[in-house]
Amino acid sequence: MNFPLQSKTALVFGAGASAAGPGNGAAIAIRMAQHGALVFVADKDLEAARRTQRLAQESGARCEAIEADVCVESSIRDAVRIAQAINGNVDILVNNVGVVMHGGPAELAVEDWDRSFALNTRSAFLALKHVLPLMDKAGRGAVVQVSSIAAARAGSAALCAYHASKAALNALGASVAMQYAGRGIRCNNILLGLMDTALVRQQLAVAHPQGLDHLLATRNATCPTGAMGSPWDAADAAAFLASDAARYITGTDIFVDGGLHNQVTAPVPASTAGTRAPA
Repeated sequence: MNFPLQSKTALVFGAGASAAGPGNGAAIAIRMAQHGALVFVADKDLEAARRTQRLAQESGARCEAIEADVCVESSIRDAVRIAQAINGNVDILVNNVGVVMHGGPAELAVEDWDRSFALNTRSAFLALKHVLPLMDKAGRGAVVQVSSIAAARAGSAALCAYHASKAALNALGASVAMQYAGRGIRCNNILLGLMDTALVRQQLAVAHPQGLDHLLATRNATCPTGAMGSPWDAADAAAFLASDAARYITGTDIFVDGGLHNQVTAPVPASTAGTRAPA
């Protein structure tokens, strides 16, 4: 196997795996570990982080689990310090935390709007705040932010806070990319479409009475390719952007959605209100 991330240290926030299997963040962490990086899996749920760690280690990769609450700056600072302690730098940062709150401006509670931005945007800002100085000192680094086609396309569902906060995340990434372009640090956003993850299946089964099989078939048919993406599609895109093979790619929004964003109306991933979404 090729190891394009050999000798690099990666810190992946929101990378815990559910008992049903890895989601996008966990798959990204596992793939980067398989490509040779020493990966630190940071998640508020330590047991979920340890599941990802075990899955990575089963393939002989190096992976460590960290408990970290992305809404608490001191928790992010501690996670960065732990990751830095091994090799003296954090070469790769992945921001993969998100929440979907249902409702338009008239229906959505102010508290839910604030929570959306705290998890979808502020968490990335805090991670960048504490990782970028390390990358700047080392003169190198790659940041990958997991966003959604909802940042660029609005479907019929009332998800104003999700759309706005993910768009803000993309703008944050572009700003960082331009500020640090001449200093060896790259930052890119991957915009995920309809993804087939264990969490999505769980949420659909609970939230919709039509039946899981019907909903999965509908989501697959919605995608131009005829099928939703998998967490490993997100993982491969993130691993590529973190590698030296993408050394001339920065400040870019890359759609990982099977072409869904080109449709006249692009739906966004369905999710139960108040739960962590896959993108």
